[in-house]
Amino acid sequence: MARRRTTMPKRISVVIPFFQRKRGLLREAVRSVACQYLPWPAEVELIVVDDGSPVAADLDVDNLALPDWIRLRILRQANAGPAAARNHGLDALSPDSGYIAFLDSDDQWSTHHLAWGIDTLGTAHDFYFCDSAMPPTTMFAAMAFFQALPAQQGVELLDGTRGTYRFVGTSGGSSMVRDYLCQTSSVILRRSAVGSLRFEESLRYAGEDWLMWARIAHRARGICFSLSANSLRGEGINLYRDAHERLGGRNLRRILSMIRANELMGAIDGIDAQSLMLTQQRRRSFQMELAAILMHPRLYLGLMDRLQRAMIARAYRHLWRDLPGCWTEILRRKLRPAALREMPA
Repeated sequence: MARRRTTMPKRISVVIPFFQRKRGLLREAVRSVACQYLPWPAEVELIVVDDGSPVAADLDVDNLALPDWIRLRILRQANAGPAAARNHGLDALSPDSGYIAFLDSDDQWSTHHLAWGIDTLGTAHDFYFCDSAMPPTTMFAAMAFFQALPAQQGVELLDGTRGTYRFVGTSGGSSMVRDYLCQTSSVILRRSAVGSLRFEESLRYAGEDWLMWARIAHRARGICFSLSANSLRGEGINLYRDAHERLGGRNLRRILSMIRANELMGAIDGIDAQSLMLTQQRRRSFQMELAAILMHPRLYLGLMDRLQRAMIARAYRHLWRDLPGCWTEILRRKLRPAALREMPA
């Protein structure tokens, strides 16, 4: 079927960081890109960055037929984490690319994700995101921010049919700091808004995407979003989700990353006082969580594990000045209910 002509920029870049142990996930992600309803003469530059994956990217997409408007490039690097992989892709973009979309290697898009997103961006916005399907629900369904629409302050309706909205004034930047509003595979950016900005590679295990969106939100001309769940979350490797054991080394690693992410978020140029205070409160909350874990005797039963030992050592190095105060506060909170019960009427 012939594609209709459009004023859409000719080249759209899609960046996929790849590290998976299960075959077939990348193949389905790439197939969802190939199924996009894009008008002519739009082209897609599809960059897959193999981050030292146990399943090689080229084998996972071997013999996959792609339309002639998609140019697939596979880049390789030693394992360095999703932030470094996305940055590798950003550094390799073609000069004539007008937009950048991100897709995790176990996620998929609905057929109109790119077209809707770029059309919604129009000429007045630099940052677009949409809801993400997380069967049996969606990401937005569980978030108070979106449940308050259309009465949410700082937001106005763009298109009732598509369920698209835009942030008014500087409300987008503060909203991005306050909440993790957009899953990575739902984001489409105007390339000029990204410029030389890159994902924070020191945040290898958590928070690198949230920090990136908050930084871009503070420099973007406009931010818009859709309530349509045009991104489908997958079940592949997820470093944040997999850190589920409270006393495990992976969870300690996640908490340390989130502490650092909030430190960096608080240093964003142009952040308002209320948002800065929120990043400081979150940082303190994560520090208290870390201190509480370090108090638990069972934590030290895992000292034979190299990751566990390394993360415990890092946690102590991070908290060594604040640890007595944190432990005192934790004990005070634990003892407070009993003390209140003993108070005379």
